[in-house]
Amino acid sequence: MLRINIAHAMIVARTDIEGALEILRQVPAKSEFFLAAKSRMANIYLVHRQNRRMFAKCFEELVESFPSVQSYIHLGEAYTAVQEPEKAITAFEKARAMDPNNAELAVRIGRALVTTHDYQRALRYYRDAVAADGTKFNLRQDLATLYWRLGDIEKAIGVLRDAPVLTKQATGNASEDMESAVERVNATLMMCKIYRSAGDLRSATEALIQARVFQINVLSKLRGETAETGIQQRGIAAGICLELGEYYTSNNQSIEKALTFFNEALRHDEANERAMLALARLYLNRGEIESCEQQCNALLRVNQACEEAIMILADIMYRKNRFDDAAHHFMQLLEKKPDNFKTMVEYVMLLRRAGRLDDALPVFANAEKLMRPGQKPDPGFSFARGLYHRYTNNNSDALKDFNNGRLPKDNPYSQRCLEAMIEVYIMPDNENIWEDSENRDEMTENLRTAEKLVREVAHPERRGILEGYCLVAGKKKDTLERAVNRFFELVAATEQQQAAEGGKGAAAKPAAASPSTSDAAAADEGVTSSSEKLNVPALVGLATALQIMRQTPKARNHLKRIAKGTPQNVDEADHYERGWLLLADVYIQNGKYDLAQELLKRAIQNNKSCCRAWEYMGLIFEKEQSYKDAADCYENAWKLVKESDPSIGYKLAFNFLKARKFVQSIDVCHKVLTSHPSYPKIRKEVLDRARSMLRP
Repeated sequence: MLRINIAHAMIVARTDIEGALEILRQVPAKSEFFLAAKSRMANIYLVHRQNRRMFAKCFEELVESFPSVQSYIHLGEAYTAVQEPEKAITAFEKARAMDPNNAELAVRIGRALVTTHDYQRALRYYRDAVAADGTKFNLRQDLATLYWRLGDIEKAIGVLRDAPVLTKQATGNASEDMESAVERVNATLMMCKIYRSAGDLRSATEALIQARVFQINVLSKLRGETAETGIQQRGIAAGICLELGEYYTSNNQSIEKALTFFNEALRHDEANERAMLALARLYLNRGEIESCEQQCNALLRVNQACEEAIMILADIMYRKNRFDDAAHHFMQLLEKKPDNFKTMVEYVMLLRRAGRLDDALPVFANAEKLMRPGQKPDPGFSFARGLYHRYTNNNSDALKDFNNGRLPKDNPYSQRCLEAMIEVYIMPDNENIWEDSENRDEMTENLRTAEKLVREVAHPERRGILEGYCLVAGKKKDTLERAVNRFFELVAATEQQQAAEGGKGAAAKPAAASPSTSDAAAADEGVTSSSEKLNVPALVGLATALQIMRQTPKARNHLKRIAKGTPQNVDEADHYERGWLLLADVYIQNGKYDLAQELLKRAIQNNKSCCRAWEYMGLIFEKEQSYKDAADCYENAWKLVKESDPSIGYKLAFNFLKARKFVQSIDVCHKVLTSHPSYPKIRKEVLDRARSMLRP
């Protein structure tokens, strides 16, 4: 009956707190349910009335009526809950006086002492408790933790080393119980953490290796244990192997050992996502693309929503020039989370490579639906949309988005937006910087703005690259010479770093030591070792400056080094593309159309939205008087810039005229003149002639 009353009181407490308390007060002190009644009353006072004093008083009354070990433990817990550690210590000490062998009470007292910040008293207490019974591992663990917290690493390690589970070294003893085997692992893992916190990575790794051995012993004792225990212990084994793998991965300590430990982690826990991801990253870094892809697919079978696995797969698809497949993987993420701006940025960049930029518009629309009216877009959204506008030759809107995305300055897209703005100002309309600009006054103003923005670029090397391009864009003798020196310095720094990492030595590779020595080395037909790490942005900048200075042979030799390589990610691709286009331009000037077309096809293969590559292809066909083919190429370029570049429109209209496609020629002329009424020559040289050809 009393049990029913207590249950009824807890139901009543939802609507009538005082009524519930009254029911619980009626439980007599002699009842076996008195403890339960007082506990329920205390809970009501604490949760429903937030009365900490009455909460503790319930347990004080309990102790007065029943001064048992359990009553004092409840009282101590109550004092701990209301943050009265001194009273909690007193209660726990009274409980321990009644049960001296209760190790859990010793732990409670020690931890309560620590909460009072009376560390010396806590140390004395723990030391005495460990001396009285050194077999209680939780006491020893708490003492080691306290020494560690106080910065006494040596004593913390000493306490753990003296643990009977380590001094006995009973590993492999069939008679050893599971608890001792687990404690041995825990002691070793704690030593690993302490060593690691002190910066002693070697000792930490040795402890971790030892923990792995001890954990294998634990796994051998799982027979007869519950399934839950088995899962838990195999998870611990997998975690140890993961940590070892990560250690050997760091700084390329031993990739083979890392592979071994990551695979061992998966043997212990075949669905371990961390191990699968670690293996995928390792395979990707080693260039083992197929193994990486298999690992990512296995991970996605375990967790279809694993963002990093999808990102890695997209990277793999990019490396295989399977841009449509890569874009598909990103779209999977964006369908689930339209405001995943990191993925959105990568998606837009890949859509450009796939020649499907219009597919970005629904993605922007879906993200905008999640924004509140009048809400400023996230910097990631602004950067992604700015890229779209930049790629479609809409510089005005691109600059607006990039400018919005760079503020506040501490956001993760700020620097990328800043650098994108600088490139727009230096190379408006994505025009080739080595070509003469049609509007020098506008270019001069753009250059001034770019020079101001460059000062805000945080990354030293990228700032150096952009400073060099600003000097190149000035196209004056003194600025070009300074640009050449700047780019040489950056190339040399890369080669020196490679030499320091065990690549080619400085003596064997003096190419970038100075402009003069580089000229001699570069003359060797631009041959590049497959293992050579190139600073492609700096080499392209260097070649660009040399080309403007009419030092074409030197520019060509530097560009040949780039032509030997292949971009490994989206970030590198634009710089390679710029190098291929410049070298193709050099070949076209020299009448080497076959070599130029090879590079242009490569550029288009890597970026189906490469307008300039199609434009150069059109130029080659035009020079060969193959006007129909030239018109096809110019038409591709015209579509890619959304019919916004009048110079491409002029070339397309002219080649339609030469190919006797007069109606198409007239149509393009009208489009150019609608947006650029004063564009020179097109009316007289193309439109009027095309019209005359249609007259009977």
